[in-house]
Amino acid sequence: MKSRLLACLLLLGAGFFSVLALPVDLHPQASDVYLNILASGAKKLNIAIPEFARPAGQDPMGFAKRLPEITANDLNFSGLFSVVSGHAPLPSAPDALKKALADFPGAHALLQGSLTIQGEKLMVEIRLIDLTGAEPRPILAKVYDAQARDHRRMAHKISDEVVYQFTGERGIADTRIAYASTASGAKEIYMMDYDGFNVVQLTKNGSINLSPAWRPDGHALAFTSFQRDFPQLFVLFPYEGRQQLLQAWPGVNIAPAWSPDGESLAYTLSKDGNPEIYVLRTRTGEIRRLTNHRGIDTDPTWSPTGREIAFTSDRGGTPQVYIADAEGANVRRLTFEGGYSVQPRWSPRGDRLVYTSRQGGFDLWSINVDGSNLTRLTAGGNNESASWAPNGRHLVFASRRTGRWQIFTMLADGSEPQQMTRDRGEATSPAWSPRIP
Repeated sequence: MKSRLLACLLLLGAGFFSVLALPVDLHPQASDVYLNILASGAKKLNIAIPEFARPAGQDPMGFAKRLPEITANDLNFSGLFSVVSGHAPLPSAPDALKKALADFPGAHALLQGSLTIQGEKLMVEIRLIDLTGAEPRPILAKVYDAQARDHRRMAHKISDEVVYQFTGERGIADTRIAYASTASGAKEIYMMDYDGFNVVQLTKNGSINLSPAWRPDGHALAFTSFQRDFPQLFVLFPYEGRQQLLQAWPGVNIAPAWSPDGESLAYTLSKDGNPEIYVLRTRTGEIRRLTNHRGIDTDPTWSPTGREIAFTSDRGGTPQVYIADAEGANVRRLTFEGGYSVQPRWSPRGDRLVYTSRQGGFDLWSINVDGSNLTRLTAGGNNESASWAPNGRHLVFASRRTGRWQIFTMLADGSEPQQMTRDRGEATSPAWSPRIP
């Protein structure tokens, strides 16, 4: 049993705000602005974000400067915008504002903010302005309010709104990343904002915890834990501070993956002697076997439609990525290169899979679901355990390029890598959350 457990683990690898819309809400115009800019050959939309104005009151924490800085960082991270920030607040009078806008040559849009502080409560009015025409044109005006301790999430909400106005799709700044870390001495599950801030330790059992997987509603995480000696399946509720046991069959209970409707979990069990993929209906506890082969089948990932599942299997002699119907039929092999291809993760758009492959060291690759357009995303340092952002434009992954395992992000084409954690221990197994309701 222990040898099969080791082999299976080797396959796996090492309501805060209210928003009030003001009369201006011209989203179709904003989309036109963005499309016109792309048509002109520009790679990114240039947006100016001056410091927020303060009509009255003190600002000892510097929120008028910090909020636009966080928003600017979010928009730069998106890969869609080039942001000019750090300018003094703009005047509110129409004539003075029009004159001040001349200080932003080349800007396609401007985000203007006005901050009010009442004790521990912040209120920000934002106005998004199109600068591509002969005259400045208002696109959007909204008011956000939050407690001062939640100022970072307020800024994330603002940046996500800007992304939505120009693309028609919500941004990803208001998301979380769960991961495993040995920072405390044991391997525990942690959660942080998508940009590495606000780290919270979610488990404190002093054991080995790994493979966190977000439920599609963003309110729960399934994970594997050795807190009762053998690997068992748990679910924790990060915003409620509780967890519960899901599955504890003899042998392994590992590699959970939620179905798109959040009603089922695909995972690996060895209760019948061989590691196979099963599907658990979480409401009823009913399980059904999906694969049946003498090889090891593990690490499932659902397609966005829920009609297919990709997984890792060594049935062909070496671990490779396979795809099957959601009922287990029509199994086909997807990867052939290298001696070791594991950890498939299906993109939110359904067109591609990212996976880890050993060709010398471990690196990340992506491939179309029909086997075409194979692309290498990383090179050197050992990289693994990728997880897609909900927009399909970014990936989070674990890398040892700095000498120990830490969490990084990059664009889906492998460009613009950024380090998210600098833990004292090893940080692995990242999972990018859905957008937070």
